[in-house]
Amino acid sequence: ISGAGLKQLISMGLGTISGDITEINLKDPKRTVVMELESNNFELNEDGQLKQGKYRDEGFVDSEGGGVNTAAVIGALVLAGGAGFFVYKTLGALSDMS
Repeated sequence: ISGAGLKQLISMGLGTISGDITEINLKDPKRTVVMELESNNFELNEDGQLKQGKYRDEGFVDSEGGGVNTAAVIGALVLAGGAGFFVYKTLGALSDMS
């Protein structure tokens, strides 16, 4: 998926108009605005079924597996702790206001 396709996907999820406007026809009320969306880029095999690739079937796991990234775990814990502390302080400040 390209960057433009990702933008289009997020826009559609937010309920906004997405796609490229290709035609504005004020004389035909059924086709006033015509838009093009990104095409479906899945490929079909000879049987008409979707091709199932290495990264789609059951996921991809590196056979050499480096294990757990300690820095990522510590970073996640620090961020979660900071968010929890922020929520605690915010709720405390709101309860003091009443």
